[in-house]
Amino acid sequence: MIFEQNAARSIEDCRVLIVDDQETSLLIMATLLEDLAQCETVNSASDALAACEKQLPDLIITDVNMPGMSGHELCQLLRKSPETAQLPVMFVTASDSDEEQEKCWQAGGVDFVTKPIHATTFRNRVKFQLSHKLKTDLLETLIYTDRLTGAFNRHYMDERLPSIVKEAQRENQPLAVAIFDIDYFKQYNDQYGHMAGDSCLWKLATAVRQNLMRPMDHLIRVGGEEFLVLLPRTETEGAEVVCHRMLETVSGLNIAHQRSEFGHVTVSIGLSIYHPAQSATIEDVLLQADKCLYQAKASGRNQLAQAD
Repeated sequence: MIFEQNAARSIEDCRVLIVDDQETSLLIMATLLEDLAQCETVNSASDALAACEKQLPDLIITDVNMPGMSGHELCQLLRKSPETAQLPVMFVTASDSDEEQEKCWQAGGVDFVTKPIHATTFRNRVKFQLSHKLKTDLLETLIYTDRLTGAFNRHYMDERLPSIVKEAQRENQPLAVAIFDIDYFKQYNDQYGHMAGDSCLWKLATAVRQNLMRPMDHLIRVGGEEFLVLLPRTETEGAEVVCHRMLETVSGLNIAHQRSEFGHVTVSIGLSIYHPAQSATIEDVLLQADKCLYQAKASGRNQLAQAD
């Protein structure tokens, strides 16, 4: 279903983040694009980073020369994070010199336009970048998304987990790892059939994904009824809140399960935290989270167990 949603996206559905410290420039660019895509404007590179934390845009258009942090520096920062590394960035610059062009390409930009902006050229370059982004997103969906649940798949985890860990190490920030699966799911399939089981998986994954508040949070279907949640920059207390919210969310779906003592579908969760400064590797932390999952099941299911 996620595949169908991405396939149905059009340029009009795309979000463009425009960054410029001059209100007049923001107004001109937003006006030129208002019938083309959904536009958001901010006055600084730091505000742009904050906007990306809340919701990732499909394209960033940024002025080069701004107080505090330049457009080049903004793009370089975006390229360092796994979540924003692939975001297309278009520069707006007052100079078309070879030196300035080289700086834009070296910073990681995909295109640039010069001031004063030529309306037709600007609109068509933005349209081209958004069209390319839609095709790229669709391809990534085919490669990295589990078709049944809409969660990321095991291939995505294998590809992206190393870069997520590297970012945690670079920032010296914790990475919370939660593994959960559906309680008595074999019995659920035996009772209601595999089509009902597939529907249950989809409803559960959709609800959990909607409860992950940040673009940087990941829901991955590891296999069968088992899922992995990655929460960057999250200590134990914050991860506990997310896990308890998942327990409540799944129970709140009230999916009937006659062969469970709870009377409805529930999950059990194992939680562990990766700390870059500690000796445990990410593989150790994944193993610990898996052990905690089995501890949660042994203690009665429908609960969270975490590493000490």
